[in-house]
Amino acid sequence: MDFNTQKIMGIKNGEHYPLVGETRLEFKRARDNKNPKILHASTNAKKDAWFSSNHQLLSYDHLIAVDTNTHQVGGSTVSITAAYHVVPEVSGPEFARCRARVLALIEFWNVVEKPENLGWWQVLQALSAHPLEYVGRIGLIVDSDLGNHQAFNSREKPIFANFYLPKNVSLIYGSDKGGSEHLSTKMIKYCHDLASDLYKSQNLVMSVESLYPELDGIYSHIRQWDTEDSDLRPFCEIRNAHPPLMG
Repeated sequence: MDFNTQKIMGIKNGEHYPLVGETRLEFKRARDNKNPKILHASTNAKKDAWFSSNHQLLSYDHLIAVDTNTHQVGGSTVSITAAYHVVPEVSGPEFARCRARVLALIEFWNVVEKPENLGWWQVLQALSAHPLEYVGRIGLIVDSDLGNHQAFNSREKPIFANFYLPKNVSLIYGSDKGGSEHLSTKMIKYCHDLASDLYKSQNLVMSVESLYPELDGIYSHIRQWDTEDSDLRPFCEIRNAHPPLMG
């Protein structure tokens, strides 16, 4: 284990060499009288064998977390999908620099199939409309359907209706019950909180502005919210790493 690069290395003729190939990395938490809780599960993006979840994630060109919260509102259901986009720019053993933004806040009413998978599909459909902006390997971080991730990633099973994952997209699992030491769990928890904030701050039943009618057989209504809203909670606390200059 090379702690400088966070990679698992092989030894041949007394020399270290990188292990390459598809690997799967999982982090679990033990629980009394229950199966261990999986906090993070991912495959590698660039064939290196990592033992750090964050270094593995930062090897992707794009990371997009998607989470959907569903609530009962009167006699209807309302599902709110939030998506957060991180673009790793520079990373090393002890630091990383990324660009990030809230990608989507979407409200669906009376979803017929799985609301979580509908959220994935909606976000991926939006990405496909901007192919030049989403070049390279994309890690789609979600917190549901873990038992089907292998079939989804191998394109043996569609993620929604008859829609299969695009070739450059891999599903990554992150639990919102995990700690912030994993970027995947921090991103999915942030999306969960964004969706909860929207539900708590808006009277969705009384407001019909920008609410559009159904996609037949999928949902009854849809609405997209402003992702540039300055009142959105921050992803992380920004600290000044350097003392102010003295005159």
